[in-house]
Formats: sequence, C-alpha cells, structure tokens
Amino acid sequence: MEQELEPPFIIEQIKRAGPFSMDSDHYHDTYEIYYLLAGERSYYINNLIYTLRKGDLIFINKNELHRTTSKGSARHERILINFEESFLQKTLANYDLSFPFLSTQSLLLRPGVHEQGAIEYILFAMLKEQEEHRSQQIPYLQTLLIQLFIEMNRAQEISREPIAPESSEKQLKVYEMIDYLQAHYAEKLTLDLLSETFFISSTYLCRLFKQTTGFTIVEYLNYIRIKEAQRLLQSTNTKVTTIAENTGFDSIAHFGRVFKHIAKRSPLQYRKQNR
Repeated sequence: MEQELEPPFIIEQIKRAGPFSMDSDHYHDTYEIYYLLAGERSYYINNLIYTLRKGDLIFINKNELHRTTSKGSARHERILINFEESFLQKTLANYDLSFPFLSTQSLLLRPGVHEQGAIEYILFAMLKEQEEHRSQQIPYLQTLLIQLFIEMNRAQEISREPIAPESSEKQLKVYEMIDYLQAHYAEKLTLDLLSETFFISSTYLCRLFKQTTGFTIVEYLNYIRIKEAQRLLQSTNTKVTTIAENTGFDSIAHFGRVFKHIAKRSPLQYRKQNR
C-alpha cells in the first residue's frame, strides 16, 4: 500500500493537560518549528537537553534527531509547523532571501515579550488561514512563513538570553553516554558493556537515559545507525549488506525491519528516491 502524501505545509495547535512524550517521527525530511505557548517542556536535540518555557521557539532542520518530554507540570500548549523544502524554495529565490538557520543545525530562541507578540500574531494568522481554505491559500501561507523567518532572524539578532542546555550531574552523565553511543554505534553494544563503561547498574542506566532524553537506549542507537545508513545509501554505492554491517546490525533482516520502521520505506527504495 502506498503512503498517503503529506501536505507541503501544516500547522497545528495542541493543548495537553496530562503527561505526554513524543512516540514517533523523531527525525524527518521536513523542517519543523516548535513554539511553546504555555507550560514547560524538556527538549532533546543535537545531543543536548533543554528546558523550554512559555515563548521559546525551536527551529529544527531536516533529519535532526529530536524529542520532547514532560517537565514540571504536565500542562502545556504548543504550536507546531512542518513544511517541505519545496514549499518556500522558489519564493525565497524570487525575493533573493536567505536565512542561515535553513542550512545549519537547529535554532533555539528565547524571544522577548514584544517579539513573542509578533511571532504569535503570525502563527495564529497561519492557523486561521489553514482552517478557512480560502483562495490563494498557498501563497498566503508562504508569505506568512517568510514573515515568521524575518521575526526569528530579528529575535536572534537581539537575543538577550540564549537557551542553555541542562547541566545537572545526571544530565552530564547522559551526555557522556550519548557521546559514547555516537562514537561506537558500529560496534556490538550490550547493556552489560555500557553498565561497565559508566560504572552504574544496567537498570539505573536505562531509567536515567529514558527519563533524560525520552528515548530508550535501543531506540536511540537505532536512530543513530539508521541515520548513518541513510547517509551512506544517499552518497555512496556501497552494497546494502555492507552498510548494514558497517552500522552495527547483526543481520540484513534486522537492518531492513528497523530501517523500514524509521524511514517508512526499504533501504533500496530510500536509495532510489534520494539519488
């Protein structure tokens, strides 16, 4: 069965009263903008964990591993935008516009009250436009998105308080684990090995990693491995079996299952679509 096509731009506003953690699509081929309207959240991105508060905004580039989990009171409200590169490509070229955050790692902003008002005005205009299905909706949304980018650039230029990553003793330990997994993903890794490496029990290690990042260790390791496999499929002619071995999988069947679960297509389909 063919996958249902996603629209090139989508915005949604969600309010939650209870605990919630993301459980899918931890990285994807679209850009994402996350704006926190109310509450607090823990956000994992770029191998670090951040505490977000009301008015914080994160721009997440394509294929960046990320996840949000509960922090403090479970109540929170957020607006989320996902859009494809093609949605703005021609418009940006026509206006000779460039935004550095489109080609770098994620952008984390803590705008002032005035900048928050300007950003929220645009976001609510987008929500209204998407809901009403009026004529010339696509160009209208495109111009609103460009306005949002300009406000983000301006907020970054006058940023008074950068969002610093969490740095408690527990979180520093998890950062060590993340660095280790990033460096050794191609090897045969077991919980016993990780427990010995970090001098903590495997039970506590699993609980600490999950509570801090929102991922289980196996989930995180699979995402690292599949992301590298995608890079190799896209940029080399290496055989799929060799890529599976070089990214730490013990069998081609296991590699195929995990790859399809994360990438929503087989390794060969991915290579064909991205060459």
